Amino acid sequence: MNIRLIVIALAASALFAQGPGGPRMHRMSEQAKTTEVQTYLNLTDTQISSLQQLRQSERAALKPIFQQMGPLHESLRTQSQSGSPDATAVGKLVLSIQSLEQQAEPIRSSFQQQALAVLTADQKTKLTALQNAAALMPTIHEATALNLLTPPKGPVGPGGLAPEIMPDGRFGGPR
Repeated sequence: MNIRLIVIALAASALFAQGPGGPRMHRMSEQAKTTEVQTYLNLTDTQISSLQQLRQSERAALKPIFQQMGPLHESLRTQSQSGSPDATAVGKLVLSIQSLEQQAEPIRSSFQQQALAVLTADQKTKLTALQNAAALMPTIHEATALNLLTPPKGPVGPGGLAPEIMPDGRFGGPR
């Protein structure tokens, strides 16, 4: 019984970490900046407009699913914060959320395929390189944390500190 409760609690924790709508919902913010990807992939303004319209349509298609997830996440949060969570109720909530995520996945996949169809062959090749680089992000963050890599220069540094507060753009000053 205790093992079962622990497994359910771990599953619930994983879902809480994603927030309503799962991991991709955070990437669906209002009109994200696109200048860097537009430059890297050499996207035209027409392509950017098409991709933004697809994103808005995806958001609209997923909205009913996310609206169902919100109360489930809230109930799960309430259960986990109570002194004695009901393992059966937690399990049902987790399964309901997972079911909604499964309903959302083909919608996401369909819109991603439509977005990829907007790209030229050369842009798709560059996108593959970008995807491969993204897979290295956890490694890059860890290497940067160990001061093995220099963080990229930009208007805001780690923790929201301005570069002028951080000598050479990093904590601890120059090497």
